[in-house]
Amino acid sequence: MASAPAADAATGSVKLEFCMSRPAYHPSQRLAQRLPPFNALTAFEATARLGSLTRAAAELCITQGAVSQRVKQLEDFLAVSLFVRRGNRIELTDEAHAYLPLVSGVFETLKRGTATLFQHDEQQSLTLRSNHSFVEYWLIPRLKDFQRLHPNIQVTVLPHNQVLPEEQPDVDIEIINGYGGWCGREYEKLADEQWVVVASPTFLHHSLAPNASPASPLDELARAPRIECIGYRESWLDWFRLQKFRGHIPPAGLKFGNASLAIAAALEGHGFLLVRQSFVMDLIKNGRLQLAHPLRMPSTSSQYLLVSPERRHAPAVNDFCAWLRSTMHTSQANPVTSEMPSQPR
Repeated sequence: MASAPAADAATGSVKLEFCMSRPAYHPSQRLAQRLPPFNALTAFEATARLGSLTRAAAELCITQGAVSQRVKQLEDFLAVSLFVRRGNRIELTDEAHAYLPLVSGVFETLKRGTATLFQHDEQQSLTLRSNHSFVEYWLIPRLKDFQRLHPNIQVTVLPHNQVLPEEQPDVDIEIINGYGGWCGREYEKLADEQWVVVASPTFLHHSLAPNASPASPLDELARAPRIECIGYRESWLDWFRLQKFRGHIPPAGLKFGNASLAIAAALEGHGFLLVRQSFVMDLIKNGRLQLAHPLRMPSTSSQYLLVSPERRHAPAVNDFCAWLRSTMHTSQANPVTSEMPSQPR
């Protein structure tokens, strides 16, 4: 259980102080023991990597109080503070930043060595099903990292465009864009989604209107070529209404039944595209698309993770789910930005 945090008057930060019934380690005891407690190291590594005691507790399948106790145990062993609280967030101290790569490296070496020595030639496998756009534009660019961490796990990806989960005996994990509330199924929200307006740099350059009025950018955008993904509850009409735009809104000139085709059209310079941010994050970062308007419209649907009840304890499935949560959290914590055009064309 966490005690009252101690404030630092100079920085305004608050050191996290975790209470435990056991006494603090004496320096001579730390020297005699030589190695830190393993459970304390796992709690520290998960908390530092995920940036949250709650998420660390979920990953380790223990209570948040147990995570706090184990972190305190390691702080006593090392005789340093590892985390500070800033508002509702926790941040690593300098000592924790220096220690985390060492601990993570040791865990990775231990994991790979164990697999090499004791799994012999046994290849683990898992089957994942998700919508085509999510797989193409979010998952595939990041799968190399999972393969690097888990070279012995074979991943089979099956695309689909369902908005409702389906139990199939050959599917271990399902990532679905939906609204939750599925009776009889356990599910976990991975991330909230937002809609953004993007266009190719070429389109933005050539669609520049010399006489466009900077006072009415929404008018210009409403008249410009636009692309829409159909099949979602949100549309261009909702985007304009969110900004209380009262002008005429012609229908989008191009509409596609999945986001992959709509993104392909935007990349070819066919117009402005209203699209889910997660699908175009990497395209914006590498400059192939550009944010064309600062507004981010919340989506009523989210990405959900569903795991087969029969396979929920399989090591390969647990490894993938832990990697997915961590990677998704990192992705959400680093929203895309790009230079905005002077005005929508």
